[in-house]
Amino acid sequence: MTKAGAGSGTVTSAPAGVSCGEDCSEAYTIGTSVTLTAVPANDSLFTGWSGACTGTATCTVAMSEARNVTATFALKTFDLTVTKAGTGSGTVTSAPVGVACGEDCSEAYTSGTSVTLTAASANDSLFTGWSGACTGT
Repeated sequence: MTKAGAGSGTVTSAPAGVSCGEDCSEAYTIGTSVTLTAVPANDSLFTGWSGACTGTATCTVAMSEARNVTATFALKTFDLTVTKAGTGSGTVTSAPVGVACGEDCSEAYTSGTSVTLTAASANDSLFTGWSGACTGT
């Protein structure tokens, strides 16, 4: 049993033996049917099995030989959307890149990403402040 991907989570087995976070390998007697269950961490998604299992449902393997299974976890993504208001004009950009609002005012960022937004007013306008998830000027 191995884990892959940028996300995190645990995999447990029935019958007991695998508790992957820490114990990702177990010897079972021939003929044992082992069911693996993947549980993503709060900031992650379970995206699927590879190796002796496929798909995203629980993984059941018949132990007729040594088996290898990989559980893949990805970080959740969240949309950040900027809305420009008022009668003036300008642009908003982000670091890391993604938002370039004049044209692209929305971007998906992975869980835990800290995004800095920078407002630049046009020559005939004045930036007066943020509202929503940001406040101040």
